[in-house]
Amino acid sequence: MSEPAIRTFFEDFAQRNASGDAEGLVRLYAASFLMARPNGVQVVKAADLLPAIPKRKQLLAAIGCRSTTLASLQETKLDDRYSIVRTEWRWRFDRGGDGPEEITLPSTFIVQQSGEGLQIVFYLAHEDILAVLRERGWLPAS
Repeated sequence: MSEPAIRTFFEDFAQRNASGDAEGLVRLYAASFLMARPNGVQVVKAADLLPAIPKRKQLLAAIGCRSTTLASLQETKLDDRYSIVRTEWRWRFDRGGDGPEEITLPSTFIVQQSGEGLQIVFYLAHEDILAVLRERGWLPAS
């Protein structure tokens, strides 16, 4: 794997996310992958993301999310097949009022080079965007 290939992969990820291409996003994950969040770890079937992606996008759009962009990327190769990729994502919200607001959150991925190309096998959300939005009062407490 090379840094340009990883960058292209995550730029594709960002573009599919922006366009709401749930099927395309799901294809970027291994059939089953490990997802870690502040509240725990679970094995996720990529196919289970299909109905969740549009719902999440709709929820975020309803509270003013206008874009999510890749702000930074750093790759550390583990071996010929695996890399840890540390990313930062910039979420831009326009809720009226005093103009747009941005939130930048880190995520870490382990990406595998397989016969099917690059695939995410591990995803770590260092902070949950929905929890951050609840803390700001933009979403009701769950």
